[in-house]
Amino acid sequence: MTLDPQFAGFLDMLRDVGAPSSFAGSPDEMRERTRQAIEQGFGDRSGFAEVESVRRETVGAQRTEVTITVPKGVSGTVPTVVYFHPGGFVLTSADLTEDVTRRLARDLGAVVVSVDYRLSPEHPHPAPALDAAAVIDWVFAEIDRLGGDAARVAVSGESSGANLAAVAALHARDAGHPLAAQLLLVPVTDFSREFPSYEQNASGYFLSRDDLAIIRGLHYGDDPEVAADPTLSPALAADHAGVAPAIIAVAGFDPLRDDGIVYAGKLLTAGVPTQLFVYRSLIHPFFGMPALSEAADSAVDELTSALGELLASR
Repeated sequence: MTLDPQFAGFLDMLRDVGAPSSFAGSPDEMRERTRQAIEQGFGDRSGFAEVESVRRETVGAQRTEVTITVPKGVSGTVPTVVYFHPGGFVLTSADLTEDVTRRLARDLGAVVVSVDYRLSPEHPHPAPALDAAAVIDWVFAEIDRLGGDAARVAVSGESSGANLAAVAALHARDAGHPLAAQLLLVPVTDFSREFPSYEQNASGYFLSRDDLAIIRGLHYGDDPEVAADPTLSPALAADHAGVAPAIIAVAGFDPLRDDGIVYAGKLLTAGVPTQLFVYRSLIHPFFGMPALSEAADSAVDELTSALGELLASR
């Protein structure tokens, strides 16, 4: 495998300036550093996709905030995508990933509900998983008011957000919600083990093996008994049959690469229609970094198109 040259240049720049890991320091220091990086050009915040409206609402007993993005130029009921942002359960927000959700809304012609789930370590597992389930229940209860079509609801997320999307898909099945699709971008689905890609991509590719150890400690105390909980490790659910059709994307230079590949295999074994996209030259989390790499930008288009085709088939 050859690393995408634009991402290689980005990683070289980080090394040259001595940039710390995203997960170095206290949670507050991590969050401030991440906010500054995103606002100074890490994401594509200069040319947000045009949409009809963006508004905030509050969901459920835990008062989970969601950002609802409505696309321009649509009529009638439209697909709805529930999006969970990345950040190791510790970092970022719906606001800091607004470039991603606006693009999804525009390109899919979908209402996008972006979830500001509670963050660790202030709110460790199971708080984010409970928020994810509550928002799924709320979306199906409020689908008419949202302008959505109950037959065309999808979940999506990147990294830790993909973990929550996978957990939400299992919850939707168990709650009887007819979820149409799940788009899992560089997911972590099994905290009970380390895969070979943890060693192969241990450092030097933005997300590191050491970062993942910090995340485990902050999110659930790195407790093996907790790691076996399917609402933390959806790969360990007793049964995956009947969950929504899946699109799973993994990056070649990512310690989590094999996690996503193995989860795709579990879903296929359970009879779940599953598409696996392996982007051998990319890093974690490429879906939120299209401004840094033309290859990542093309991957975003390809994956969004695949999700659109799934939603259109319903």
